[in-house]
Formats: sequence, structure tokens, C-alpha cells
Amino acid sequence: MSDYKILAEVGQSLINVLWQQIQADPDLVALISSSSLISLESPAEHQENSSDPTLLSVYLYRIVEDPYLKNRAHVEGTGGRIRKPPMSIDLYYLVTPLLKAPRDQQIVLGKVLQILYDRPTLQGSDLTGTLATTGEVVRVVFNTVPLQEVSWVWQALETPYRLSVTYTVRVALLDSNEEQFQQRVLSTTNTYAEKASAGV
Repeated sequence: MSDYKILAEVGQSLINVLWQQIQADPDLVALISSSSLISLESPAEHQENSSDPTLLSVYLYRIVEDPYLKNRAHVEGTGGRIRKPPMSIDLYYLVTPLLKAPRDQQIVLGKVLQILYDRPTLQGSDLTGTLATTGEVVRVVFNTVPLQEVSWVWQALETPYRLSVTYTVRVALLDSNEEQFQQRVLSTTNTYAEKASAGV
């Protein structure tokens, strides 16, 4: 069962997977030396002169319900009740390296592409919180959106465009918190009558 904390847990899971691979690479850990330098904050919140600046932003900028899984059947709850099917959502992330040197930005972004190309699904120990115990499988898809759409995101952030990529994370299942009582049908009775002939 995935509760409302799933959005935060998916984001933290992405950070954990990225950091696990970055810290194992001497070239990368020289650029990003701590997991605290990978953040869910937007690139607009990056403070270059901060003592602990974000160097890699994994920013959730859009949430969309999956229309193809919207009309699934209700599921059994407790005590004869039924529950709405889990809400299937796609999460859109903007991944932006925030290092000063363009070469370093490209190195970090290349590593991100490699990590998530090799790990298109996250499950079990890859996940945090309730996600790790529910058997949930999170799929990470490189999102080849048009440059214009990405530019709109940067315009909304009121920040000059920076080298970045987008990913869609699907399917995150968000369980409903409402249950309705429904009397089960235990038996049915069918009654048949012979149709009278015309003119009788």
C-alpha cells in the first residue's frame, strides 16, 4: 500500500540511486562529494555562493494521472467494504547539473544518463519508505520532450535555461483513503414467464 508520502519517497529514491553510483566513481565524487549536494529543490533555488550549494537538482515539475489505468475496477477493503483503485501517476523530473564549469556539468549529466539507462526500474532496496516494502516497481523513462516544452519550465522558474534533461517516473500507485460499504451479492433469483400468443 502506497500512501500520500509516495511523491517524496520516489524523489528520495532517485537521489539515493544516483548518489550510490556517483560516490563509487572517483572522478564524479571529486565533483559531488556528498549526497547533500543532490537536491529535490528547483534549479531556481540554487545558491552558487552558499556554503553547501546544490550541485545536482532533481526537480519534480509536473504530475499527471495515467489515463490508461484510470478506469480499473475497485479493490476489496476491510469489513465488506470496497476501495477505489490506486491512482496511477506519472512524475516528471527536470535533472540539472549546477556546477560552474560547462565541462563538469556535462560529465555529471553524462553519469546521470548512464545510471538511469542501466537502472530503468527501481525496486526493493532501491526504494525508500513504504515503497521499499510494498513490492512496488518504479519505472524511469528518459523523456525526449521538445526543447520548447523544456523552455516553458525554465520560463516558469524565471531562470535562464541551463543544460538539463527530463525523466518520467511511472507508475507510482497512490492508494485511496476512502472506503465504501457494498453488500455482496450472495445469490440471485431469476423469474421466467411464458409470453402469451397474439390473439389469445
